[in-house]
Amino acid sequence: MARITGKRATLDKNSIAVIGEGLTEQYYLQSIPNIKAQITPKLPKHSTGYKFLEDKIKECIDEGFSKIYVLIDMDNKKNASERDKYLALKNKFHNKIKQVKSQGTESEIIFFENERCLETWFLFHFKDTSTEFTSQGDLIKELKKHCDYEKSEKFFLSTRGLHQYFIRKGGDLNNAKHRATESLERKNEHGIDYTYSEMNDFFKLVERRNE
Repeated sequence: MARITGKRATLDKNSIAVIGEGLTEQYYLQSIPNIKAQITPKLPKHSTGYKFLEDKIKECIDEGFSKIYVLIDMDNKKNASERDKYLALKNKFHNKIKQVKSQGTESEIIFFENERCLETWFLFHFKDTSTEFTSQGDLIKELKKHCDYEKSEKFFLSTRGLHQYFIRKGGDLNNAKHRATESLERKNEHGIDYTYSEMNDFFKLVERRNE
């Protein structure tokens, strides 16, 4: 990419960056073959937390991405203090357009939540459920009824692609999308604010379509 003299090089107006909150998101996203987006950071990092997310969002704004999508786990945002910090970050960036006038760029930022965590989306590959899991461990225990799973970098590397691993074990991406949509209907129409995933909305925006 050619650089513009005197200012940071800008990207295509349809450029997309996806920020994962942790290792799980990073390894999973990098295994999806048909995402028209740059996953950031490219290599998983152990830095997490709100400062990490805000720094990555600002970095992507500065780099000129027109769309910035942030994947969020909700399980560590249950107590009042953590939830307030998260809502402050969300209110600052979610569904906002941030401009860098010196570069002539603008970035739209959207957050996508998973409750309790991304493993809810993984479970939807195998079954529909509206069970309220009291911990991430209980959710993973349910997922392990359908496939071996560990929330560790060693395991993620051993799968040679999380997406491909779930498909080999009998999971189905289209079923996951349908079940995620139903989980949001339960949330929005019936106030069931647990065991939901906004990943289908995310895929609608980043998935390459065959013309």
